[in-house]
Amino acid sequence: MKAFKRSKRVADQIVRDASEIVATMLGEERVVVTVTGAEVTDDLRHAKVYYTVLGDEEKKKWVEDYFQRKTGVIQNRLSHRLRLRRFPEIVMVFDTSLDAGLRLTSLIDRVIADQEQAKGATGGDA
Repeated sequence: MKAFKRSKRVADQIVRDASEIVATMLGEERVVVTVTGAEVTDDLRHAKVYYTVLGDEEKKKWVEDYFQRKTGVIQNRLSHRLRLRRFPEIVMVFDTSLDAGLRLTSLIDRVIADQEQAKGATGGDA
């Protein structure tokens, strides 16, 4: 139980610090990236850092390529801030939950619009 609490605290701190680091690194690139979460293994050896990108597929691809090249730099800067005896090896992962949520919202809106249209076509309560 204690390990879980520590890994959660480390994950929360990684999100806060990675957000600042990524914003600084990408500040001049005119790309908006949000660090949305992190998962750290209980033994603190590995971490997944989740992010989203505001923009089209081209920007998403550019950020993905950028993070593949710069993950070591991000990890180094994070390790200096967190000062753990052994810092987790990080992997930057695109967070698809935002896209999934937007698709779900779009589907719900479409169903509601179809129901409203069906009510109007029948001229009464459905």
